[in-house]
Amino acid sequence: MKKHWIPFLLAFVLPLILVFWWWGGFNQASFEIAQRGPYHYAYMAQKGDYYKLPEKQQEVLTRLQQQGVQAGAAVTLLLNDPRTTPKRDWSAQVGYLVDAGAQVSDPLAIGSVPARKVVLVKVKAQPLLAPGKAYSALLEYLDERHMKLNLPTVELYQDGVLTLEATQ
Repeated sequence: MKKHWIPFLLAFVLPLILVFWWWGGFNQASFEIAQRGPYHYAYMAQKGDYYKLPEKQQEVLTRLQQQGVQAGAAVTLLLNDPRTTPKRDWSAQVGYLVDAGAQVSDPLAIGSVPARKVVLVKVKAQPLLAPGKAYSALLEYLDERHMKLNLPTVELYQDGVLTLEATQ
């Protein structure tokens, strides 16, 4: 009977562990208090479930390219706390960093985030895993220090690293 477990482990479990490792599933989050911003970004609003954010991000990139606007790092501002807000009311701004003087047309809009002091969380992981790891680590960090989550949070994703910023 034990001999049947070895092929099972090699064929199914080991590949899953390797993929999870490859995607950064075992990577730890790092923290620092830092001065960040200002940021200027082109975005589209997203209402409802956050699982649709990657689709909206791609749509923004396509529209920026059509409008001839140079896109920087991917940026997402989460405006609601999913722990306390019904899913249908979740809202976010999804887009890309752009130059301060960039002009865009509908359905894109321009937003800005001022310079501010933040709790900065960094996680090197694939886009599907990184937000969960970063928010989990951030909430644990805030709970340990008896601090509350201040919204919006700013997520910047570039070169395989998610940088999550929460205003102090």
